[in-house]
Order: sequence, then structure tokens, then C-alpha cells
Amino acid sequence: MELKVFKDTLAAYGGRWETRQELPVETEILIPDYQPAVFKIVKCLMQPVVLQNRVASGRWHCEGYLRCTVYYQSDEPGCRLYRTEQKFAFEKSVELPDAAFAEGPAQVWGEQEYCNCRAVSEHRIDLRGAYILCAAALMVRNCELLTSLADCGIEQRTQELSGLTRVAAEEKALTSEINLPLPGTGESILDIGGSFTLTSLTMQTGQASCQGILQVQVCCQPPESEALDVRTKEMTVQQTIDLPGAAESDQCIAWGELLHCTLRTEDGAADASLSVTWKMHLELWRLAAHTVVADAYSTLCQAQTVQTVCKLLQRTTDLNGHLSVTVEDDLPTPDAEVRGCFVTLEAPVQIPEEAASKEKAGETRWELQGKGTAHVLCADSRGELTCYDKAFTWQPEGSWQGSPGDAYPCLHADVTRLTSGKSGTRLRVEIELSITGSMLQAQAQQALSEVDLGEEFADGTDGPALYLYYAQEGERIFDIAKRYHARAKDLAAANHLETGGTAPQDLTTESTCLLIPAAL
Repeated sequence: MELKVFKDTLAAYGGRWETRQELPVETEILIPDYQPAVFKIVKCLMQPVVLQNRVASGRWHCEGYLRCTVYYQSDEPGCRLYRTEQKFAFEKSVELPDAAFAEGPAQVWGEQEYCNCRAVSEHRIDLRGAYILCAAALMVRNCELLTSLADCGIEQRTQELSGLTRVAAEEKALTSEINLPLPGTGESILDIGGSFTLTSLTMQTGQASCQGILQVQVCCQPPESEALDVRTKEMTVQQTIDLPGAAESDQCIAWGELLHCTLRTEDGAADASLSVTWKMHLELWRLAAHTVVADAYSTLCQAQTVQTVCKLLQRTTDLNGHLSVTVEDDLPTPDAEVRGCFVTLEAPVQIPEEAASKEKAGETRWELQGKGTAHVLCADSRGELTCYDKAFTWQPEGSWQGSPGDAYPCLHADVTRLTSGKSGTRLRVEIELSITGSMLQAQAQQALSEVDLGEEFADGTDGPALYLYYAQEGERIFDIAKRYHARAKDLAAANHLETGGTAPQDLTTESTCLLIPAAL
């Protein structure tokens, strides 16, 4: 008689593949003649705008541009600030290691490595720098597991494995139109940014319907004023995005981010039209359950089994919420005046939790912590502006147990409110962050991947007809029967154990004496 073996392949969690790619920048920025000449460089910032981002066919491909923004002063009297920018295109294509990957967008973030900016002449700026672009892709490990066994006196104990599988991921660039009052005479617009806050998400067959609030922040400098003014405009947007294969029961993690804005006017119009290009990021996860063989043995012959560790992702924490951060420090000079502030954020990384906050000694716990920089513009008594960079950290609530390598955080953070000023001789910056996303963690479980049958047991007719076994509380009937090569259902029946509809393999006992029938 031949052992019948049934198998299935599970797409388990295989880890995160990460890469760091340097984007060097070496360019010149020319200031048009109609703009004031450069007297002093105040600040230069480099920020990536990712237009294409895809993991497919064994490669990660990414295209976009670095937005290089320079803030400067002219030799005109007063603390007037001017702005110019240049787009520096980049393209990266990286070959992935020999492994299986979930296709779709990778997680992309980055940090400015260095930036050297100087005025070569009154209308020419020399820029040298580098930006580190980081990406993480989801690896998949295909586990071939036994789902059922039959014949050859085989006894099996089954269990259910459940976890999340990413079935789709999409990044969709969208455009929205907002009307804004025209800039006044002598008023200069220095920056346009903003954020997207998701308010509702509804899954449909093959689609996701997203609704949220698009907040646009316009930083400008009014005429005859040295302070920067930030104006906020909000609008409600609703978008339906195609997600092939999506079902109503699927779980979706989604967030949005602004890419760029274009301000244009028409003759005779009272308002300007602001075209906002923003990107919606969606990851679709499906909960799948699989019945597999956890353990097996034969009552007729020797059996050798091979156990395989299978890691499946679970959604452990929702990270949606708001976070307040305060930055305080002494001003560089007591008489300095705070004119405004910009903030740049870096993606959070995993750090060990402080020992004082651990619940149990020796327990491995970790947290998420992100870095940020407040770029504070201060004016001295001569009217010259200087940018002081103040680093800070931000941290989503919660801590997690287990290996950081088994975690797959999916989250995005935006600045939704920012105020800056001084109290006496101390600087104070108040920042409010909006955090969207979830924490996924892999849980390791064991199951059988192979069973090999060996020689038959020797004839046991000369041996005892029964054994007595003193079971301890919590012992599984299946494990006791396996020790004596008996059938679990016979052991349960001989000892009048109530199954209550439960399979005998899953029964546990109290401390008692058991009869082991038909033992070999």
C-alpha cells in the first residue's frame, strides 16, 4: 500500500529587501534678469519627486526628479526672501537578488546627504550635493506544505495557518484644481506644499473608493513685511481607483502625498487657479487560511517527518493618528527675530525600546522612531537672514515584541500644522504630524513538508496487550498515541474521553492514568 500525499504552496513572508542609492547633483542655477540679484544664499533643500516606481521581472525601477530649491536674499534693504528652483532628473534600475518578490511599488524614502550651494555671480548659483534614495521591497517565500495524508496506517494532526498576503499594490497620480486669491502687488510666493488626510476607504470588486481632505499650504511674504505668512486652503476630494483582483473583504492600507503644484492666472480673473498633483498609494492585503498537517506518524511502520517554518504576516497595530512635536533651543543671538520655518521629515526606523519601559526582563522589544529637521529662518539686527537647522525626533505610539526583521511597517507622515516664534531668547517651534498606516508582523509557525515511511514494525503479538500511562495535565492525546504507535481515536474511546465534537488529535488530558490499547 502506498502513502497518499497531498500538498499545497503557501506564499509566506520572506523579509524586506532594502537598497540605498546615491543621487549626485552637480548643476548651475541661473537667475533671470527680472529677478533680484543674489546677495546671500540662505538655504538650499533637495527633495525627491518619484513619478515611476515598480518592482517587476526581477528589477526595481524608479524614475523622478530632485527638486532643488534655493532661498536667497538680494542686496535690497529689508529681510526680503526670494526663491528659485531647478529639477534634476534621475533614473535608477536595480537588479533584485535571486528570490521571489511581490510585484508593485516599493516603499521609497530618503535623506539629504550633503548640499554645497554658493553664488558664483549675481545671477548664477553653483550647486553640488547628493541625496540618498532608499527603497524596500516585499520578499515572498513559497512554502510547500502537506495538507493531507492517507493510507499506510497514517495518523495526522492538522492545524489552520492564517495570515495576510499582498494581492495588489498601486500608486496613482491624481490632479485637483483649487482657486486661490491672486497674490497682491509686491507679494511673493515662496513655497506651495500640503498634505492629504484619508477620511474613508471603501472596497468594491476591482476598485477602491477613497475620500479625504486635501490641504494646501501657501507660504508667502506680504509686501512691506519681513515675516512669512502661511495660508491654508482645504478641499474634499473623492477618487475611485482600479485595483484588479480586489474584493470587498480585502484590507487596504492607503495614504496620499503631494507631488507638485502649478499656479496660473488668466487675464481679468479675480482668483488664481492652483493645479495640485498628488499621489495615492494603496496596498491591498487579503486574509487567507490554510489547513496543513502539523504532525504525523504511522501505526504500521517507521515514519520520518520534516518540519518547515512558515512565516505569515498579521496586522498588529493601526498607526493612524496625529502627533505633536515641540522644538526648543536658545537663539544664536539674543536679538534675533524668527521669520519662519520649514520642516523636512525622514522615514522612521526600528530602534530598541528603552530598558526602563520593558514589561519583562530579557524581552526583545522595539519602537519606531523618525528624524526631522526644522529649518528656522532668523533675521539679525542688520536685516540679514540665516537658516538654523534644528534636528528633532518623532515617534508613533506603541512598541512591539519580536525580531525587527519580522516586521513590515507601512506608514506615511505629513506636516499638517507648523508655528514658529520665540519666547525671550529661546526659539520655539510647534509641529503637528499626521500619521497614516499599519504595522504588519510575521508570526512563525511550523508544519510538515515531507513524510517518509520506513520499515514495518516487528510483530507485537508477544508484547503486552495494554500499557498504563500516567498523563500530565495539558498533554495532547495525539502525542501520547504517537509514542505508542496507537490510533488517537482508539485511545480516546478506551478511556471514555469526551471529544465534544473536537478531533481526538486535539484533545488534552488532565493528570490521570490512561489505558493504551493495541500498542505495538
